[in-house]
Amino acid sequence: MPIALNNLREKVGNSLDEYILDLEDSEKLEVLHKKDEIVANLMAGKFRDLGGLTAMRGFVYQYYVSMYYMMSMISPTRESWWDAVVLEYFDDITLIGEEKIKFIQVKTIREDGVKNHQPNNFSTRKSLDQADDAKNHFNSWVEKNILNYDYFLESNTVEDITDKNSYEPQFEIVTNTKKSSLSKLKNYTENINYEIKDSVDAEGEIEDAIKDDDVFKKAIEKPITKFGYRFEDYAQMDIDYYLKRLYINKLGSTRELYEDTLNMIEETVNVTDIRAKSIAEHIFNRMFALVILNSHEDNEDKIEKSELIITKAQINYLIKGWLVEAKELISESSYYDSAWGIFETTIGSLETEFKEQFVNGSLKAELLTQLDWLNNHITTSNRENSTYCVSIFNKIFNGNNNLSIWDFEHGDIRSNLKESLRFIVYFTVFYESHSEVYHNAKMLFHKGKSSVIDNVLFTIYHARNKLNKVTSIEKIKSSLNECHVSRHITLDLYCLLIGSKKDVLNPLASKISARFKITTDVDSLKKITEVPDHMKFVDVSELEDFFESFKQDGIELDSFRESELLPSWKEYLDEIVKKMKVNYIEA
Repeated sequence: MPIALNNLREKVGNSLDEYILDLEDSEKLEVLHKKDEIVANLMAGKFRDLGGLTAMRGFVYQYYVSMYYMMSMISPTRESWWDAVVLEYFDDITLIGEEKIKFIQVKTIREDGVKNHQPNNFSTRKSLDQADDAKNHFNSWVEKNILNYDYFLESNTVEDITDKNSYEPQFEIVTNTKKSSLSKLKNYTENINYEIKDSVDAEGEIEDAIKDDDVFKKAIEKPITKFGYRFEDYAQMDIDYYLKRLYINKLGSTRELYEDTLNMIEETVNVTDIRAKSIAEHIFNRMFALVILNSHEDNEDKIEKSELIITKAQINYLIKGWLVEAKELISESSYYDSAWGIFETTIGSLETEFKEQFVNGSLKAELLTQLDWLNNHITTSNRENSTYCVSIFNKIFNGNNNLSIWDFEHGDIRSNLKESLRFIVYFTVFYESHSEVYHNAKMLFHKGKSSVIDNVLFTIYHARNKLNKVTSIEKIKSSLNECHVSRHITLDLYCLLIGSKKDVLNPLASKISARFKITTDVDSLKKITEVPDHMKFVDVSELEDFFESFKQDGIELDSFRESELLPSWKEYLDEIVKKMKVNYIEA
C-alpha cells in the first residue's frame, strides 16, 4: 500500500482510538471488534455501512454537526457570522468570524427514545490522580467547553488573529437529546443569543442572571479538594462571564441532523429538478470524507493546522466541484438514455409475449392497446422530463423518487421491469379510462375509472427477490407514510406486491431449524405497525393465475370490460386482498 494511504489509514484509526476512550465498556468492545471493518468503510467512503453500530453514534454525529455548521456558513437561507470552521483543535468544533468566536462541544446519548441528558451529565467531573496542569481537573463538559476560550487566548493556532481579546466568545454544547428535555436548564437551552442578561428588581437593584444556586455555577465553584484547586484561580474570566455566553443546542437526532444538512445542500446548489436529492447526497458524502480525513490527528507534531480550518471560500469552491462531479457521474452512468432504452426494449418484449400467449384475438388486441397507451405515456413523459424513466425505476424498485445510479447491465433489471409493466397493463385493462397520478409521490400510482365497478387507485412495488412478503409490506407502508403526498391518501389503495421471496419454508425444515434458532429482537419486530384500512395488498402471483386462465384456447369473450366479467374480477381481487391480510396478521 502506498505510504500516503498508509498514513491516511493510520489517521482514521487514531481518530477511532481517541473516540472510544469515553465509551462504555460494551460500546468500546463493539468498536474494537469491528475496527478494521470500520476503517475500511471510512476509507472507501461507505459511511452508510456505519449506521448499524450504536457505538459509532457519537462519532458520526460529531462530524454531522461540523458539516451542519459548514453548510450554515454558506447557505442562502441561514444567517451566520463565521467564515471559518475549525475542526478538533480548541474543542470538537470552533467557529471563527471577524469579531466573534464560538466553541462547540458535541455530546450524544443513545437514540432509543428512553434516555435523556440530565443536568449533572454536563457538570460531572472525572477524577484525576495526578497533580498535573490544574485546568485538566476541571474537565466536565461545561468546564472543558468554556475553558477553550482560555486556550484560544493562550495559543497561536490562527495566525491571522492579532488581537484575540477583541473577540466576543460564545460557548455551545450540541446534543441529540429530545427537544422536550432539559427543562431544568432553560436558562441555557433558550439562550440562543448567547447573552443571558442581568435583571433589575422592583427596587432598582441589579439581580445577577446566574444565580448562586445555578446547577452549573455550583458545580464549577466546587474545588478539587485533593489538590486544593479552585476554578476561579486558574480561569481568565469569572464564572458568570462564561455561563452567560453558554447555549445548549438540541439539534435533534442523527437522522434529523442529516436531513437538515441535506436540505441546506439542496438549497445551496440550487438544483431544483428530480436530481437534487441524489446530488445533495453525493456532496454530503464528499463533505463527510473531507471532515473525517482532515481532523482528529492526535499527534501535535504532525498536525497540519491548515487542514483543520475549513473556510467559507474553501467550502464554496469544493461544493462547486462536487456538484460538477455529481452531474458527471449521472451523465457517465448514462442515466437517461440507458433508462429509456431499457423501457423501450422491455415494452417490445412484453408486446411479443402478449401476441404469443393470448389466443383470443379480442383480449389480445385489448392488452396490446393498453400496452400501447402505456408506451406512449412513458415516451411523452420522458420527452418532457429526461429523468422520468430513472425516477420510475426508483419508484417501482426502491419506493422513492430520487435518482440513483443504476447498473443496467447486471442483475435481472429487464425481467423485473417487464414483470412490473405487465401488471400495470393487467390492472388497468379492466377500466374504461386510466392515468398516472400523484407524480410527485415516492411510489408509482395509477388510477382507473369504470362505469360498472368502483374506480381503482393502485401502486406497485417490486421486491426483486430481496425481501419476503411481510417485509415488503412494511417497506410499502413506510414509503407511503414517509411521502408527504401519499400519506394523505384516504381512498382505497391497492398495493401490488411483485417479486417477493417465499415467506414460508417447508414445514418440516422450519421445525428442525427452530430447535437450533436463537430468538432475537429482530425476529419479534418484523411487523412495525398494523395495515391501515385503506391499504389493500395484492399478491400478484394470484393475479397472474387469473390471466393464465384467459390465455387458453376456447375463451369466448370480447373484452375484459364485459359487464358479466367485471364483478367477478372485483370479487377475485378482494379475495386476494383478504387472504393477504390474514397471512400478514398470522406471520
